[in-house]
Order: sequence, then structure tokens, then C-alpha cells
Amino acid sequence: MQHEKVKAVGEIGLDYYWEEPDHGIQKEWFVRQLSLAREAALPVIIHSRDAAKDTLDIMKGEKAGDMGGVIHCFSYGKEIAREYLNMGFFLGIGGVVTFNNAKKLKEVVEYAPLESIVLETDCPYLAPAPNRGKRNSSLNLGYVAEAVGRIKGVDRQKVIEVTWENGLKLYGLQGLG
Repeated sequence: MQHEKVKAVGEIGLDYYWEEPDHGIQKEWFVRQLSLAREAALPVIIHSRDAAKDTLDIMKGEKAGDMGGVIHCFSYGKEIAREYLNMGFFLGIGGVVTFNNAKKLKEVVEYAPLESIVLETDCPYLAPAPNRGKRNSSLNLGYVAEAVGRIKGVDRQKVIEVTWENGLKLYGLQGLG
């Protein structure tokens, strides 16, 4: 983690969608990974699937807001978003925001400041409409930017510019854009 090219620790977190590994083991390793990120003074990329309360509780308990980072593939509601935004985290928004049934995520995007959003692909998963069900790639980010722009009432280019700057800030790459 001391190599100059390493800019974050992740994806780390909890995934309760699967039965294995045991939730207790996941929590233990998540705390250890947060500790390593803190030692290295790096932001974290957080994976949380079907584990909203435990993820948030651990992050608060470990004072993860001091490290900063992104909640990858954000999929919870406004209340959880508010907690992470108050901790200084970015919300990772990907192809799901283009789905017709993504009401909750669209409400989060409307609520969150554009300066707290980064665009993601989650390649090869979660391709945006019109490519839903196909292999995802960064070539699809334009669809995500368009959807975010519609929700926020700004043009796609503004979304691209602001989220690009957010990414540079997240990974400590200012001055490279």
C-alpha cells in the first residue's frame, strides 16, 4: 500500500447477499481492512450489499469519515446517503440510475450534491439502459451522466466535469485533470 500508484483501499466492506463467508467473519475483516487503510492514510472504496446497518455502524465506530472514500454502487435510500455524505464520503452512481425501477436511487441522486457524486461502471455488471443485461464498460458512462443530469436539472457535460473533478479529489490526483 506504500507504492505511489496505490490511491485507495478497496473494494472492502460487507456483502450479506451470499451466505458465505459468515457475517461475523466479514465484519472482523472489514474492521481490519479499515485499520490498514487508516495506517496507509488512504481513502476506502466501500462495498455494501444487503448490509446497510452493519456497514454504517462499523464505519461510524471506526471513524471512517476521517479517511474518506466512496460508497461504491450506492443502493440504499436518502437516510443512509445523508449519513455517508455527513461523513464526507462520495456516492458511487452507476448504470442502475438509468433503470425505470430505480426510484430510490433517483431520489438519492436528486438529494445528494453533485459535488458528492462519482460515476461508476461496476464492470462487467449493471450496464445502463439501453444496454441492460449486457457486459458493462466505461463506454456506458455517458448514459449514467445523462441520467444524473436529467435528475439534477443540469446538462450532461456539467455532470461529466464535476464528477471528473470529484474523482480527482477522491484519489488525490488534483492537478492532473
